[in-house]
Amino acid sequence: MAAVAQLKADYQAKGYEVLLLDAGDIAQGDQLVGQSKGLAAIDFFNEVGYDAMALGNHEFDYGQDYIQKYAAGASFPLLSANTIVDATGETLVEKNTVFTLSDGRKVGVFGLTTPETYTSANVLFVRGLTYLEEQELYDCAQAQVDELRKQGCDLVVCLAHLGEDELNAPNRASDVAQHVSGIDLIIDGHDHKEENATLTDASGNPVLVVETGCFTHAIGVVTWEDGKIAGTLVKYGEYDGQDATVAASTQKVADEVNESLGEVIGTTAFFLDGNRVPGVRTQETNLGDFVADAMLWEAQLSANSTPDAAFINGGGIRDSIDKGDITLKTIHNVCPFINYLCTVEVSGAQLLEAFEASCAGCPDESGGFPQVAGINFSIDTTVPYQKGENYPNSTHAKPANPGGRVTITRVGNRDYNANDTYVIASADFICNGGDTYYVFAESAQDTMEGTGYLMADVLRYYLEDACKGEMPEEYREAQGRITIKS
Repeated sequence: MAAVAQLKADYQAKGYEVLLLDAGDIAQGDQLVGQSKGLAAIDFFNEVGYDAMALGNHEFDYGQDYIQKYAAGASFPLLSANTIVDATGETLVEKNTVFTLSDGRKVGVFGLTTPETYTSANVLFVRGLTYLEEQELYDCAQAQVDELRKQGCDLVVCLAHLGEDELNAPNRASDVAQHVSGIDLIIDGHDHKEENATLTDASGNPVLVVETGCFTHAIGVVTWEDGKIAGTLVKYGEYDGQDATVAASTQKVADEVNESLGEVIGTTAFFLDGNRVPGVRTQETNLGDFVADAMLWEAQLSANSTPDAAFINGGGIRDSIDKGDITLKTIHNVCPFINYLCTVEVSGAQLLEAFEASCAGCPDESGGFPQVAGINFSIDTTVPYQKGENYPNSTHAKPANPGGRVTITRVGNRDYNANDTYVIASADFICNGGDTYYVFAESAQDTMEGTGYLMADVLRYYLEDACKGEMPEEYREAQGRITIKS
Protein backbone atom coordinates (compact mmCIF):
# COMPACT_ATOMS: atom_id res chain seq x y z
CA MET A 1 0.00 0.00 0.00
CA ALA A 2 2.84 2.37 0.76
CA ALA A 3 4.36 1.63 -2.66
CA VAL A 4 1.03 2.18 -4.43
CA ALA A 5 0.55 5.52 -2.67
CA GLN A 6 4.05 6.71 -3.56
CA LEU A 7 3.81 5.60 -7.18
CA LYS A 8 0.57 7.56 -7.48
CA ALA A 9 2.31 10.63 -6.05
CA ASP A 10 5.25 10.14 -8.44
CA TYR A 11 2.96 10.26 -11.47
CA GLN A 12 1.09 13.26 -10.11
CA ALA A 13 4.41 15.04 -9.66
CA LYS A 14 5.07 14.47 -13.38
CA GLY A 15 1.80 16.21 -14.22
CA TYR A 16 -0.44 13.20 -14.69
CA GLU A 17 -3.97 12.98 -13.38
CA VAL A 18 -4.21 9.59 -11.67
CA LEU A 19 -7.18 7.31 -11.11
CA LEU A 20 -6.44 4.49 -8.69
CA LEU A 21 -8.61 1.43 -9.40
CA ASP A 22 -8.74 -2.11 -8.01
CA ALA A 23 -10.31 -5.27 -9.45
CA GLY A 24 -11.37 -6.80 -6.12
CA ASP A 25 -10.43 -9.46 -3.54
CA ILE A 26 -9.05 -6.94 -1.07
CA ALA A 27 -10.78 -8.37 2.03
CA GLN A 28 -8.88 -11.66 2.17
CA GLY A 29 -5.38 -13.07 1.75
CA ASP A 30 -3.49 -12.24 4.94
CA GLN A 31 -4.38 -11.67 8.57
CA LEU A 32 -3.33 -8.03 8.11
CA VAL A 33 -6.85 -7.62 6.72
CA GLY A 34 -8.41 -10.93 7.74
CA GLN A 35 -8.50 -10.16 11.46
CA SER A 36 -10.86 -7.24 10.81
CA LYS A 37 -12.87 -9.23 8.23
CA GLY A 38 -11.68 -6.90 5.52
CA LEU A 39 -12.44 -3.59 7.20
CA ALA A 40 -8.74 -2.74 7.58
CA ALA A 41 -8.35 -3.05 3.80
CA ILE A 42 -11.00 -0.38 3.30
CA ASP A 43 -9.11 1.86 5.73
CA PHE A 44 -5.87 1.31 3.79
CA PHE A 45 -7.58 2.08 0.48
CA ASN A 46 -9.11 5.25 1.89
CA GLU A 47 -5.72 6.48 3.06
CA VAL A 48 -3.97 5.65 -0.20
CA GLY A 49 -6.70 7.43 -2.14
CA TYR A 50 -8.39 4.79 -4.26
CA ASP A 51 -11.08 5.99 -6.65
CA ALA A 52 -13.10 2.79 -7.23
CA MET A 53 -12.97 -1.00 -6.85
CA ALA A 54 -14.89 -3.97 -8.19
CA LEU A 55 -16.44 -6.55 -5.92
CA GLY A 56 -14.38 -9.75 -5.98
CA ASN A 57 -15.70 -13.11 -4.85
CA HIS A 58 -13.71 -12.85 -1.60
CA GLU A 59 -15.55 -9.68 -0.61
CA PHE A 60 -18.42 -12.12 0.09
CA ASP A 61 -16.41 -14.30 2.51
CA TYR A 62 -17.93 -12.67 5.58
CA GLY A 63 -21.48 -12.27 4.32
CA GLN A 64 -23.48 -9.56 2.59
CA ASP A 65 -23.64 -7.46 5.76
CA TYR A 66 -19.92 -6.90 5.52
CA ILE A 67 -20.19 -5.69 1.94
CA GLN A 68 -22.56 -3.03 3.21
CA LYS A 69 -19.99 -2.16 5.89
CA TYR A 70 -17.29 -1.88 3.23
CA ALA A 71 -19.49 0.38 1.11
CA ALA A 72 -20.41 2.56 4.08
CA GLY A 73 -16.80 2.92 5.21
CA ALA A 74 -15.22 3.49 1.81
CA SER A 75 -14.55 6.97 0.46
CA PHE A 76 -14.79 5.47 -3.05
CA PRO A 77 -17.53 3.43 -4.80
CA LEU A 78 -17.69 -0.36 -4.81
CA LEU A 79 -18.85 -1.47 -8.27
CA SER A 80 -20.64 -4.51 -9.67
CA ALA A 81 -23.21 -4.14 -12.42
CA ASN A 82 -24.02 -7.85 -12.63
CA THR A 83 -24.62 -8.66 -8.94
CA ILE A 84 -28.39 -8.49 -8.46
CA VAL A 85 -30.42 -8.70 -5.25
CA ASP A 86 -33.27 -11.08 -6.06
CA ALA A 87 -35.73 -9.46 -3.66
CA THR A 88 -35.45 -6.01 -5.24
CA GLY A 89 -34.06 -6.58 -8.73
CA GLU A 90 -31.47 -3.87 -7.98
CA THR A 91 -27.70 -4.25 -7.89
CA LEU A 92 -26.08 -4.97 -4.53
CA VAL A 93 -23.67 -2.03 -4.94
CA GLU A 94 -23.25 0.73 -7.49
CA LYS A 95 -22.98 -0.18 -11.17
CA ASN A 96 -20.64 2.54 -12.38
CA THR A 97 -19.03 5.89 -11.71
CA VAL A 98 -17.80 8.76 -13.89
CA PHE A 99 -14.68 10.89 -13.38
CA THR A 100 -14.25 14.27 -15.05
CA LEU A 101 -10.65 15.28 -15.69
CA SER A 102 -9.31 18.82 -15.52
CA ASP A 103 -9.51 19.22 -19.30
CA GLY A 104 -13.16 18.18 -19.32
CA ARG A 105 -12.68 14.63 -20.62
CA LYS A 106 -14.69 11.95 -18.87
CA VAL A 107 -13.66 8.46 -17.78
CA GLY A 108 -16.49 6.01 -17.11
CA VAL A 109 -15.83 2.96 -14.95
CA PHE A 110 -18.15 0.00 -14.34
CA GLY A 111 -17.66 -3.22 -12.37
CA LEU A 112 -18.31 -6.91 -13.06
CA THR A 113 -18.05 -9.79 -10.58
CA THR A 114 -17.34 -13.39 -11.55
CA PRO A 115 -20.44 -15.62 -11.60
CA GLU A 116 -18.16 -18.24 -10.03
CA THR A 117 -18.90 -16.39 -6.78
CA TYR A 118 -21.95 -18.67 -6.52
CA THR A 119 -19.58 -21.45 -5.42
CA SER A 120 -16.22 -19.77 -4.71
CA ALA A 121 -17.74 -17.91 -1.75
CA ASN A 122 -19.67 -19.69 0.98
CA VAL A 123 -22.95 -20.62 -0.69
CA LEU A 124 -24.84 -19.56 2.44
CA PHE A 125 -23.48 -16.01 2.08
CA VAL A 126 -24.63 -15.50 -1.52
CA ARG A 127 -28.18 -16.76 -1.19
CA GLY A 128 -30.65 -14.27 -2.59
CA LEU A 129 -28.18 -12.95 -5.15
CA THR A 130 -27.96 -13.50 -8.89
CA TYR A 131 -24.72 -13.03 -10.79
CA LEU A 132 -25.57 -12.37 -14.41
CA GLU A 133 -23.58 -14.73 -16.63
CA GLU A 134 -22.95 -15.64 -20.25
CA GLN A 135 -25.22 -13.66 -22.61
CA GLU A 136 -26.84 -11.80 -19.72
CA LEU A 137 -23.35 -10.80 -18.57
CA TYR A 138 -22.50 -9.48 -22.04
CA ASP A 139 -25.84 -7.63 -22.27
CA CYS A 140 -25.21 -6.10 -18.84
CA ALA A 141 -21.75 -4.93 -19.88
CA GLN A 142 -23.05 -3.51 -23.16
CA ALA A 143 -25.75 -1.60 -21.29
CA GLN A 144 -23.09 -0.09 -19.05
CA VAL A 145 -20.96 0.96 -22.01
CA ASP A 146 -23.96 2.52 -23.74
CA GLU A 147 -25.00 4.39 -20.58
CA LEU A 148 -21.49 5.73 -19.98
CA ARG A 149 -21.10 6.81 -23.61
CA LYS A 150 -24.46 8.57 -23.36
CA GLN A 151 -23.07 10.49 -20.38
CA GLY A 152 -20.26 11.71 -22.63
CA CYS A 153 -17.47 9.41 -21.45
CA ASP A 154 -14.39 9.52 -23.67
CA LEU A 155 -12.83 6.41 -22.10
CA VAL A 156 -14.77 3.41 -20.78
CA VAL A 157 -13.07 1.13 -18.26
CA CYS A 158 -14.39 -2.21 -17.02
CA LEU A 159 -13.18 -3.32 -13.58
CA ALA A 160 -13.66 -7.03 -14.18
CA HIS A 161 -13.14 -9.58 -11.44
CA LEU A 162 -13.48 -12.42 -13.98
CA GLY A 163 -10.08 -13.92 -14.81
CA GLU A 164 -9.00 -16.06 -17.74
CA ASP A 165 -9.09 -19.62 -16.36
CA GLU A 166 -10.45 -21.97 -19.01
CA LEU A 167 -12.96 -23.49 -16.58
CA ASN A 168 -14.56 -20.03 -16.18
CA ALA A 169 -15.48 -19.78 -19.87
CA PRO A 170 -17.71 -18.20 -21.13
CA ASN A 171 -17.55 -15.72 -18.25
CA ARG A 172 -13.95 -14.59 -18.65
CA ALA A 173 -12.71 -11.06 -19.27
CA SER A 174 -11.79 -12.07 -22.82
CA ASP A 175 -15.34 -13.35 -23.39
CA VAL A 176 -16.74 -9.98 -22.32
CA ALA A 177 -14.21 -8.14 -24.49
CA GLN A 178 -15.16 -10.10 -27.59
CA HIS A 179 -18.96 -9.95 -27.12
CA VAL A 180 -19.27 -6.26 -26.19
CA SER A 181 -18.59 -3.12 -28.24
CA GLY A 182 -17.05 0.04 -26.87
CA ILE A 183 -14.92 -0.99 -23.88
CA ASP A 184 -11.51 0.66 -24.12
CA LEU A 185 -9.81 -0.96 -21.12
CA ILE A 186 -10.48 -3.99 -18.94
CA ILE A 187 -8.66 -4.14 -15.62
CA ASP A 188 -9.08 -7.78 -14.60
CA GLY A 189 -8.62 -9.90 -11.47
CA HIS A 190 -9.75 -13.23 -9.96
CA ASP A 191 -7.20 -15.63 -11.47
CA HIS A 192 -4.32 -13.59 -9.93
CA LYS A 193 -2.17 -13.74 -13.05
CA GLU A 194 -0.33 -11.04 -14.96
CA GLU A 195 -1.72 -9.92 -18.31
CA ASN A 196 -1.14 -7.10 -20.76
CA ALA A 197 -2.85 -7.92 -24.05
CA THR A 198 -4.84 -6.18 -26.75
CA LEU A 199 -7.96 -8.04 -27.89
CA THR A 200 -10.67 -7.19 -30.42
CA ASP A 201 -14.19 -6.26 -29.38
CA ALA A 202 -17.48 -7.22 -31.06
CA SER A 203 -17.11 -4.33 -33.53
CA GLY A 204 -13.50 -5.01 -34.40
CA ASN A 205 -12.03 -2.31 -32.19
CA PRO A 206 -9.06 -2.85 -29.82
CA VAL A 207 -9.58 -3.56 -26.11
CA LEU A 208 -6.61 -3.46 -23.75
CA VAL A 209 -6.84 -6.13 -21.04
CA VAL A 210 -4.47 -5.81 -18.06
CA GLU A 211 -4.01 -7.64 -14.78
CA THR A 212 -1.32 -7.37 -12.11
CA GLY A 213 -1.26 -10.75 -10.36
CA CYS A 214 -1.65 -10.67 -6.59
CA PHE A 215 -0.07 -9.50 -3.31
CA THR A 216 1.31 -6.40 -5.08
CA HIS A 217 3.95 -8.45 -6.90
CA ALA A 218 3.37 -5.73 -9.48
CA ILE A 219 1.49 -2.46 -9.75
CA GLY A 220 -0.32 -1.92 -13.03
CA VAL A 221 0.06 1.42 -14.78
CA VAL A 222 -2.09 2.35 -17.78
CA THR A 223 -1.39 5.65 -19.52
CA TRP A 224 -3.91 7.48 -21.71
CA GLU A 225 -2.19 10.09 -23.79
CA ASP A 226 -3.02 11.58 -27.19
CA GLY A 227 -5.96 9.19 -27.47
CA LYS A 228 -3.79 6.10 -27.00
CA ILE A 229 -3.78 3.72 -24.04
CA ALA A 230 -0.87 1.51 -23.04
CA GLY A 231 -0.21 -0.73 -20.04
CA THR A 232 2.91 -1.66 -18.13
CA LEU A 233 3.76 -3.45 -14.89
CA VAL A 234 5.90 -1.88 -12.18
CA LYS A 235 7.44 -4.81 -10.32
CA TYR A 236 7.49 -4.60 -6.56
CA GLY A 237 11.13 -4.79 -5.51
CA GLU A 238 12.31 -3.00 -8.62
CA TYR A 239 10.42 0.05 -7.41
CA ASP A 240 11.42 1.14 -3.90
CA GLY A 241 9.13 4.12 -3.35
CA GLN A 242 7.29 4.21 -0.01
CA ASP A 243 4.80 6.72 1.29
CA ALA A 244 5.90 7.18 4.91
CA THR A 245 2.43 7.94 6.30
CA VAL A 246 0.82 4.91 4.68
CA ALA A 247 3.77 2.71 5.69
CA ALA A 248 3.31 3.76 9.31
CA SER A 249 -0.42 3.04 9.22
CA THR A 250 -0.05 -0.44 7.76
CA GLN A 251 2.80 -1.23 10.15
CA LYS A 252 0.64 -0.23 13.10
CA VAL A 253 -2.03 -2.73 12.05
CA ALA A 254 0.61 -5.36 11.31
CA ASP A 255 2.08 -4.94 14.79
CA GLU A 256 -1.36 -5.38 16.36
CA VAL A 257 -2.01 -8.53 14.32
CA ASN A 258 1.41 -9.95 15.12
CA GLU A 259 0.86 -9.30 18.81
CA SER A 260 -2.52 -11.07 18.86
CA LEU A 261 -1.40 -13.97 16.64
CA GLY A 262 2.31 -14.09 17.43
CA GLU A 263 2.19 -17.04 19.83
CA VAL A 264 4.50 -19.84 18.70
CA ILE A 265 2.56 -23.12 18.72
CA GLY A 266 5.06 -25.39 16.99
CA THR A 267 8.07 -25.77 14.73
CA THR A 268 8.92 -27.46 11.46
CA ALA A 269 12.30 -28.55 10.15
CA PHE A 270 11.14 -28.33 6.54
CA PHE A 271 8.94 -26.33 4.14
CA LEU A 272 5.29 -27.29 3.68
CA ASP A 273 3.98 -26.44 0.23
CA GLY A 274 0.84 -24.33 0.00
CA ASN A 275 1.69 -22.75 -3.35
CA ARG A 276 -1.05 -22.51 -5.95
CA VAL A 277 0.75 -23.78 -9.08
CA PRO A 278 2.41 -26.18 -9.03
CA GLY A 279 0.98 -26.91 -5.63
CA VAL A 280 -2.28 -27.46 -3.80
CA ARG A 281 -4.45 -26.66 -6.84
CA THR A 282 -2.69 -29.11 -9.19
CA GLN A 283 -1.24 -32.00 -7.15
CA GLU A 284 -0.87 -33.57 -3.73
CA THR A 285 1.47 -31.61 -1.45
CA ASN A 286 2.89 -32.24 2.01
CA LEU A 287 0.86 -29.33 3.42
CA GLY A 288 -2.27 -30.72 1.79
CA ASP A 289 -1.62 -34.03 3.54
CA PHE A 290 -1.10 -32.28 6.88
CA VAL A 291 -4.30 -30.23 6.63
CA ALA A 292 -6.42 -33.20 5.55
CA ASP A 293 -4.96 -35.38 8.33
CA ALA A 294 -5.76 -32.66 10.87
CA MET A 295 -9.37 -32.61 9.67
CA LEU A 296 -9.71 -36.37 9.89
CA TRP A 297 -8.12 -36.44 13.36
CA GLU A 298 -10.38 -33.71 14.75
CA ALA A 299 -13.52 -35.15 13.17
CA GLN A 300 -12.76 -38.58 14.64
CA LEU A 301 -12.57 -36.94 18.08
CA SER A 302 -15.48 -34.51 17.78
CA ALA A 303 -18.06 -35.76 15.29
CA ASN A 304 -20.98 -37.97 16.24
CA SER A 305 -20.44 -40.07 13.12
CA THR A 306 -16.95 -41.56 12.82
CA PRO A 307 -15.51 -40.34 9.50
CA ASP A 308 -13.90 -42.65 6.98
CA ALA A 309 -11.90 -39.92 5.30
CA ALA A 310 -11.39 -36.18 4.97
CA PHE A 311 -10.41 -33.70 2.30
CA ILE A 312 -10.05 -29.99 1.67
CA ASN A 313 -10.24 -28.18 -1.65
CA GLY A 314 -6.89 -26.77 -2.74
CA GLY A 315 -8.42 -23.30 -2.84
CA GLY A 316 -9.04 -23.60 0.89
CA ILE A 317 -5.26 -23.61 1.53
CA ARG A 318 -3.97 -20.07 1.08
CA ASP A 319 -0.35 -20.07 2.21
CA SER A 320 2.71 -22.24 2.76
CA ILE A 321 4.48 -22.94 6.06
CA ASP A 322 8.14 -22.01 6.06
CA LYS A 323 10.86 -23.85 7.98
CA GLY A 324 11.11 -22.65 11.58
CA ASP A 325 8.58 -21.47 14.13
CA ILE A 326 4.88 -21.88 13.42
CA THR A 327 2.73 -19.14 14.94
CA LEU A 328 -1.01 -18.68 15.18
CA LYS A 329 -0.69 -16.21 12.32
CA THR A 330 0.96 -18.91 10.21
CA ILE A 331 -1.98 -21.23 10.78
CA HIS A 332 -4.58 -18.54 10.13
CA ASN A 333 -2.85 -17.61 6.88
CA VAL A 334 -2.99 -21.24 5.76
CA CYS A 335 -6.73 -21.51 6.48
CA PRO A 336 -8.05 -17.94 6.78
CA PHE A 337 -11.68 -18.50 5.89
CA ILE A 338 -14.58 -18.63 8.33
CA ASN A 339 -15.12 -22.31 7.54
CA TYR A 340 -16.11 -24.94 10.09
CA LEU A 341 -15.19 -28.61 10.07
CA CYS A 342 -18.25 -30.80 9.37
CA THR A 343 -19.09 -34.34 8.35
CA VAL A 344 -21.51 -35.55 5.70
CA GLU A 345 -22.60 -38.97 4.45
CA VAL A 346 -22.22 -39.62 0.73
CA SER A 347 -22.41 -42.67 -1.48
CA GLY A 348 -19.35 -43.92 -3.28
CA ALA A 349 -20.95 -42.82 -6.54
CA GLN A 350 -21.44 -39.28 -5.21
CA LEU A 351 -17.82 -39.12 -4.02
CA LEU A 352 -16.60 -40.22 -7.46
CA GLU A 353 -18.78 -37.62 -9.18
CA ALA A 354 -17.43 -34.91 -6.86
CA PHE A 355 -13.80 -35.84 -7.50
CA GLU A 356 -14.34 -36.16 -11.25
CA ALA A 357 -15.75 -32.62 -11.26
CA SER A 358 -13.09 -31.20 -8.95
CA CYS A 359 -10.25 -32.59 -11.08
CA ALA A 360 -11.76 -31.49 -14.39
CA GLY A 361 -9.03 -28.95 -15.06
CA CYS A 362 -6.08 -31.13 -14.07
CA PRO A 363 -3.19 -30.73 -14.92
CA ASP A 364 -4.20 -27.06 -14.99
CA GLU A 365 -5.04 -25.44 -11.68
CA SER A 366 -8.42 -25.66 -10.01
CA GLY A 367 -9.46 -24.38 -6.61
CA GLY A 368 -11.57 -27.51 -6.22
CA PHE A 369 -8.62 -29.92 -6.47
CA PRO A 370 -8.86 -32.18 -3.37
CA GLN A 371 -6.13 -32.71 -0.78
CA VAL A 372 -7.09 -35.94 0.96
CA ALA A 373 -6.70 -38.12 4.06
CA GLY A 374 -7.98 -41.69 4.14
CA ILE A 375 -8.51 -41.70 0.36
CA ASN A 376 -6.36 -42.99 -2.48
CA PHE A 377 -7.23 -42.00 -6.03
CA SER A 378 -5.70 -41.41 -9.44
CA ILE A 379 -6.31 -38.98 -12.31
CA ASP A 380 -5.63 -39.85 -15.93
CA THR A 381 -5.12 -36.45 -17.56
CA THR A 382 -4.65 -38.07 -20.99
CA VAL A 383 -8.41 -38.71 -21.00
CA PRO A 384 -10.48 -35.63 -21.94
CA TYR A 385 -12.94 -34.42 -19.33
CA GLN A 386 -16.53 -35.01 -20.45
CA LYS A 387 -18.58 -32.02 -19.41
CA GLY A 388 -22.27 -32.30 -18.68
CA GLU A 389 -24.78 -29.57 -17.85
CA ASN A 390 -23.99 -27.01 -15.19
CA TYR A 391 -25.09 -27.69 -11.65
CA PRO A 392 -27.92 -25.42 -10.41
CA ASN A 393 -26.70 -21.96 -9.31
CA SER A 394 -23.18 -22.83 -10.35
CA THR A 395 -20.74 -22.17 -13.15
CA HIS A 396 -19.32 -25.68 -12.66
CA ALA A 397 -20.48 -28.60 -14.76
CA LYS A 398 -21.63 -32.02 -13.68
CA PRO A 399 -19.33 -34.66 -15.19
CA ALA A 400 -20.99 -36.57 -18.00
CA ASN A 401 -18.85 -39.63 -17.24
CA PRO A 402 -17.85 -39.96 -13.57
CA GLY A 403 -14.87 -42.29 -13.40
CA GLY A 404 -13.70 -41.39 -16.89
CA ARG A 405 -10.58 -39.67 -15.57
CA VAL A 406 -10.67 -40.33 -11.82
CA THR A 407 -10.34 -43.74 -10.19
CA ILE A 408 -10.82 -44.09 -6.42
CA THR A 409 -9.18 -47.21 -4.99
CA ARG A 410 -9.46 -46.87 -1.19
CA VAL A 411 -11.66 -44.96 1.25
CA GLY A 412 -10.97 -45.40 4.94
CA ASN A 413 -9.82 -48.90 5.63
CA ARG A 414 -11.59 -50.61 2.76
CA ASP A 415 -11.62 -50.85 -1.00
CA TYR A 416 -13.76 -48.27 -2.75
CA ASN A 417 -17.28 -49.31 -3.72
CA ALA A 418 -19.67 -47.04 -5.58
CA ASN A 419 -22.61 -48.46 -3.61
CA ASP A 420 -21.10 -48.03 -0.15
CA THR A 421 -21.89 -45.11 2.14
CA TYR A 422 -18.98 -43.06 3.46
CA VAL A 423 -18.75 -40.44 6.19
CA ILE A 424 -16.53 -37.65 4.92
CA ALA A 425 -15.08 -34.78 6.95
CA SER A 426 -14.64 -31.46 5.17
CA ALA A 427 -15.27 -27.74 5.57
CA ASP A 428 -18.88 -26.54 5.69
CA PHE A 429 -18.05 -24.63 2.50
CA ILE A 430 -17.65 -27.99 0.72
CA CYS A 431 -20.49 -29.78 2.52
CA ASN A 432 -22.89 -27.02 1.47
CA GLY A 433 -21.93 -27.47 -2.18
CA GLY A 434 -19.14 -24.93 -2.60
CA ASP A 435 -16.72 -24.97 -5.52
CA THR A 436 -17.27 -28.11 -7.65
CA TYR A 437 -18.94 -30.07 -4.84
CA TYR A 438 -22.64 -29.49 -5.54
CA VAL A 439 -23.35 -33.20 -5.10
CA PHE A 440 -22.38 -32.92 -1.42
CA ALA A 441 -25.16 -30.41 -0.81
CA GLU A 442 -27.72 -33.02 -1.81
CA SER A 443 -26.66 -35.24 1.10
CA ALA A 444 -25.90 -32.39 3.51
CA GLN A 445 -29.57 -31.53 3.92
CA ASP A 446 -30.12 -34.77 5.88
CA THR A 447 -26.70 -35.91 7.09
CA MET A 448 -24.44 -32.89 7.68
CA GLU A 449 -23.11 -32.52 11.24
CA GLY A 450 -20.90 -29.75 12.56
CA THR A 451 -17.99 -30.12 14.96
CA GLY A 452 -17.95 -26.47 16.06
CA TYR A 453 -14.27 -26.06 15.13
CA LEU A 454 -12.94 -23.48 12.70
CA MET A 455 -10.43 -24.85 10.20
CA ALA A 456 -7.61 -22.76 11.68
CA ASP A 457 -8.35 -24.18 15.12
CA VAL A 458 -8.34 -27.71 13.71
CA LEU A 459 -4.79 -27.20 12.42
CA ARG A 460 -3.68 -25.68 15.70
CA TYR A 461 -4.98 -28.49 17.88
CA TYR A 462 -3.63 -31.19 15.60
CA LEU A 463 -0.18 -29.61 15.68
CA GLU A 464 -0.22 -28.96 19.43
CA ASP A 465 -1.90 -32.14 20.66
CA ALA A 466 -1.43 -34.92 18.11
CA CYS A 467 2.00 -33.76 16.89
CA LYS A 468 3.24 -32.37 20.25
CA GLY A 469 4.21 -29.07 18.63
CA GLU A 470 6.73 -30.52 16.19
CA MET A 471 5.91 -31.20 12.53
CA PRO A 472 6.28 -34.97 12.06
CA GLU A 473 8.93 -36.20 9.65
CA GLU A 474 6.25 -38.02 7.63
CA TYR A 475 5.17 -34.65 6.22
CA ARG A 476 8.55 -33.82 4.74
CA GLU A 477 7.23 -35.05 1.39
CA ALA A 478 3.80 -35.74 -0.07
CA GLN A 479 2.76 -39.28 0.83
CA GLY A 480 1.50 -40.65 -2.47
CA ARG A 481 -2.23 -40.54 -1.86
CA ILE A 482 -2.90 -39.05 -5.31
CA THR A 483 -1.45 -40.41 -8.56
CA ILE A 484 -1.55 -38.27 -11.71
CA LYS A 485 -1.01 -39.83 -15.11
CA SER A 486 0.02 -37.37 -17.83
